[in-house]
Amino acid sequence: MADALSPEGAKRFATMAAVFVLAGSMVGCAAKVRQDVFDETIADLRTEMADLDGRVADNADRIAANEAALDMLREDLEALSVEFGEIEAQIAMIEDGLRFAMPIHFEFDRSEVRTIDEPKLDRFAEVTKKYYPAAIVTVEGFADPAGSAAYNKWLSGQRAENVATYLTSNAGLPEGRVKTAAYGEDRLVIPGAAGPGPEGMENRRVTFVIEMANERRPAATVASTTTEEGA
Repeated sequence: MADALSPEGAKRFATMAAVFVLAGSMVGCAAKVRQDVFDETIADLRTEMADLDGRVADNADRIAANEAALDMLREDLEALSVEFGEIEAQIAMIEDGLRFAMPIHFEFDRSEVRTIDEPKLDRFAEVTKKYYPAAIVTVEGFADPAGSAAYNKWLSGQRAENVATYLTSNAGLPEGRVKTAAYGEDRLVIPGAAGPGPEGMENRRVTFVIEMANERRPAATVASTTTEEGA
């Protein structure tokens, strides 16, 4: 089976089909159609096809520019990781953007941004603005598995919110372009690692998703506050 046509290709195919249908119709009733009308119609169709060619070329150029910017952004984020000695930082390409997992960790049952992590967030915002000043940045919050799943979902949301607030209030990212998502104990880095101290630190974290401005992710639904101790 032939590959599906792109929207632009489908439109071009339809236009060419219309030309053949029109030509056949005019041959059948040549006596009723003036040559100048036929010529004018063909000229209009050729102009439309040339316009389609131009738009296809423009789209290809924009895609290439976006891919190049993403590559440079990834390189700068990798350099950022080396700058702070974070050998476990990870960068993964996703549709229309990338996910950046730079270790921003939290103390047990706490959601405040640590002073040691503030320079990392400053540089992260600087690098993001350099290549994608209009990007949507989603801060994803996580928790270790101590405590209930509901409490951890809420706590991870607080962590994401606090990091988002720092990025907009201190690091200069536009407030309307920073979103949050709460995942609680989902996607643990070290399964089962939990508790006070460094034991579950790798799971008490946030990660970042950087997306094109027209791709928006829904903010997470945050559970009601509770006094239960969690991760």
